[in-house]
Amino acid sequence: MIRRAALACLVLAGCSETQAGDDAAAVTPLDAAAIEAGVIVDPDIMDLAGSFADTGGTGSDAFCARGNRQGGYTVGVLVTFGGSSQCEAQGSASLAGEQARISLDRSAKGNAVRGCSFTAHFDGTGLALPGSLPPGCLAVCSDRASLAGASFALVEPGDRAAGSARGRSLDRLCAG
Repeated sequence: MIRRAALACLVLAGCSETQAGDDAAAVTPLDAAAIEAGVIVDPDIMDLAGSFADTGGTGSDAFCARGNRQGGYTVGVLVTFGGSSQCEAQGSASLAGEQARISLDRSAKGNAVRGCSFTAHFDGTGLALPGSLPPGCLAVCSDRASLAGASFALVEPGDRAAGSARGRSLDRLCAG
């Protein structure tokens, strides 16, 4: 009985419409119907440009992006932990489907940063940073602060909104 159940599972798995390795780029029929109905955003046309705020409700964390999919984005990020602990930096990003490749290269103090590149998940309305980041990202944070696991909700789309995003040490996170 167990062998038949296992065989049935393998046969059904073989009927999947996506191939191994293509899962990130594949759009299932259900996803296509949801995109067509406007329930979810088409990952091939969504835009990262805009002003984002934390989803935790404190209102002090921010992320912004200026630019477009073709030319890339200038980004800024602020994550706070109380009155004095924070992470704040600027850098660049590119967007491919729901994957935002972010590279932070300048701290709020103006220091060059190396080794702080990671892939975040963007679904068209929210941005989620991974729970584990490269050690180089520590350079943009004060003691006992981290960017790991931070998430942001899109507050207002577009370059204009991104240009008004405020930091703590940086007057404008996405100046330019």
